[in-house]
Amino acid sequence: MTSELPTLEKTWQGTAVSSGVAHAVVHVLKDDFDEPDAEPITADQVDSELARWRAALDVTHTEIEALQRAVGEEQGSAEADIFETHLLILDDSSIRKHVEKTVREKLICVDWVYYRLMCKHMDALRGLADSYLRERFLDIKDITQRVMRHLRGELLNHPMFDDPVIIVARDLTPSDTVQLDRSKVLGFAIETGSVNSHAAIIARSLGLPAVVRLHGICEELHSGDPVLLDGDDGMLILNPCAATLTKLRSREEEAEEREDALQETRHEPAVTCDGCAVEVCANAEFIEEMTAIRDSGAEQVGLFRTEFLHMENPDGSEDWLAESYTRAVRAMAPGQVIFRTLDIGGDKVDPQMPFEPEPNPFLGWRGIRISLSRQDLFKRQLRALLRASAHGPLGIMFPMVSGVKEVRLAKTILQECAAELTDEGYAIAEEIEVGAMIEVPSAALSADLIASEVDFLSLGTNDLIQYTLAVDRLNERVADLYQPTHPAVLRLIRMTVEAGRKAGIRVCICGEMAADIELTPLLIGMGLSELSVASGQVARVKHAVRKLHAGDCESVVQATLHLDCPLEILEHSRVLSLQRYPELFE
Repeated sequence: MTSELPTLEKTWQGTAVSSGVAHAVVHVLKDDFDEPDAEPITADQVDSELARWRAALDVTHTEIEALQRAVGEEQGSAEADIFETHLLILDDSSIRKHVEKTVREKLICVDWVYYRLMCKHMDALRGLADSYLRERFLDIKDITQRVMRHLRGELLNHPMFDDPVIIVARDLTPSDTVQLDRSKVLGFAIETGSVNSHAAIIARSLGLPAVVRLHGICEELHSGDPVLLDGDDGMLILNPCAATLTKLRSREEEAEEREDALQETRHEPAVTCDGCAVEVCANAEFIEEMTAIRDSGAEQVGLFRTEFLHMENPDGSEDWLAESYTRAVRAMAPGQVIFRTLDIGGDKVDPQMPFEPEPNPFLGWRGIRISLSRQDLFKRQLRALLRASAHGPLGIMFPMVSGVKEVRLAKTILQECAAELTDEGYAIAEEIEVGAMIEVPSAALSADLIASEVDFLSLGTNDLIQYTLAVDRLNERVADLYQPTHPAVLRLIRMTVEAGRKAGIRVCICGEMAADIELTPLLIGMGLSELSVASGQVARVKHAVRKLHAGDCESVVQATLHLDCPLEILEHSRVLSLQRYPELFE
């Protein structure tokens, strides 16, 4: 008689990017498809297996048809015809008959049967000299990847998990995020990334623990493995033992006590000890966040990233968009919601838009550039936002502007949309604040010109830092060079604040710098009086503001003006923050 060997803990150490802990099984998102196991099935499971496979084929068919329509509208029928081959492969009757026959006769799961058959076809074409046949190999590979991922439930609205999970992935893209059932996600464990990567930002927005730079986890972990994710110490533990879980529960209780103390004052104003009022707002990506934002103590939504709503339904009509925006506005009223118009491109690629491969996508077709060149898409969004303005305070800001000309063009289109809606009998607000994002050095350097055209400026420091320092914030190889306290970055921020002051308009900061309580003294000292952060950070930031003296913060800024080392500048701000609110660093 054999006894089961005890499962041993295994720990990976990474970089903590969003605090909290979670204990659950993992769901692994793979970049590519692996050969599935030849799992045996019973005769009464055959029909359900084949039904699951047919559903994956149907979803893939719908997906390819949508791509075909999008490419046809943008580039013409010739380019769209390449998808005909994909549809022919997908609908091939001989493939379907062979899969059904094999599953019924051999009683093996459909994943393995379909995978092996498609690999057989690919092997026959792989490496052939004929260029046409080489292209057919790539077509079959693409179709196989799509179907296999749908079979695993990793795309669209077909998740394979019914219970809460921790997502494990090499990277987590914005399109991955909108395809997940976020109500079932307890945390993110990512192989690559940094504190400013998309996964980190989304985790903080949703109030979930996240750890990045956990190298090798996608190969060693399998969906269903039990893990403990520690977003405070940056660890992922496979098969946590009873002692580890007991320690976890103790830490959770202590963390809950500290958080409860913060939450008691979350709705109180954020005013420094010497009377300087600071408005603390929340950033949002999803409509379902609005209830949590209202409860967080945020006074308004300083940044609503509309691209995530767009990627959930790229073909959404103007009516659907107007209804969605209205839900957000009504949920936050009488507080204002500032909507950023679509900022797709870069790492937020809309799969239904025919993006040509770009060597430097962050320097290419993104943000306001797409909106101004795709005015049908832009006007649909602007009209929907204007219609929503009738239901509560609403602001509109344009992303990735590089100069005042883009702002003027965008405002002209907005005015055209307002005139059209008025003629059509729609009610829109008499006053709608219009702003511009300052994310590009050229925008910061011409902030005085832009300020004359808008009602407010909003500093998007995530992009401003990476463009100023030429550091890809998603590239872990250079992540250490991503320095918010670099003198060049701080000078651009001060320049923007001064431009807003002279124009008599407000300046908000909505990038990740706003939530870093080590930097709060610097931000207040530079004259920023509006900070927009993830809803889970609102109470912490408001608490930090209440413990500071604005005069002391100004002294910190003055003491760092002559410094050229980012770490030295950070240390000045850190020292004051540790003196004033040490409880937030426990």
